[in-house]
Amino acid sequence: MIVELFTSQGCSSCPPADELLRRIAQEPKFRGKVIPLAYHVDYWNHLGWRDPFSAREWSERQGDYVRSMKLDSAYTPQIVVNGTRQLVGSNSFALYRTIDEESHRTPEGTVTATRTGNTLTIHAQSPRPNVDLVLVTFDNQPSTHVERGENGGRTLVNDTIVRGLTRLATLDGRAAIEKQVPVAAGMGAAVFLQERGTKGILASAVVKAEK
Repeated sequence: MIVELFTSQGCSSCPPADELLRRIAQEPKFRGKVIPLAYHVDYWNHLGWRDPFSAREWSERQGDYVRSMKLDSAYTPQIVVNGTRQLVGSNSFALYRTIDEESHRTPEGTVTATRTGNTLTIHAQSPRPNVDLVLVTFDNQPSTHVERGENGGRTLVNDTIVRGLTRLATLDGRAAIEKQVPVAAGMGAAVFLQERGTKGILASAVVKAEK
């Protein structure tokens, strides 16, 4: 299960959501089952602090979800679960309830990932056509001292920070595929199947960082 948080160090409402995502990442019962990912958007950067982990690409990904779910606008902190369900990123009750509900859904397809050194071997298959095989790399940052903006003077801790997103292939609903891709030392990797039309995430796997 993929839990995507859209956040920013320039947003004063985001630190509680960052902490909630970190708690999810550290809970033993979720290990290997719930994959939290933090996308730092760039549209807060003009308000006094440029988030060092922000990228236009992550704002655009959030925009894709806004359109697919027919929302009025993007906001932070926002969490999207399995590509189709969204909630306020700091709402722990709603997040735990959504995770519980989504945990009963049967995966539609299979994806596995194993790591040997800096090489990731991925196997994937989907019964549906037009499904993207997506690789996301992420890492953890101990702390950032924010000098300006809404969080000026605070030291923030961010985990599972998305560093890269690559669409490795588009599955045709029939043939299985295997890919071998490089992953930088110290990076974790999430691999998932995402339907192009609905943005629904059908199956997922994670490989933790090797220090």
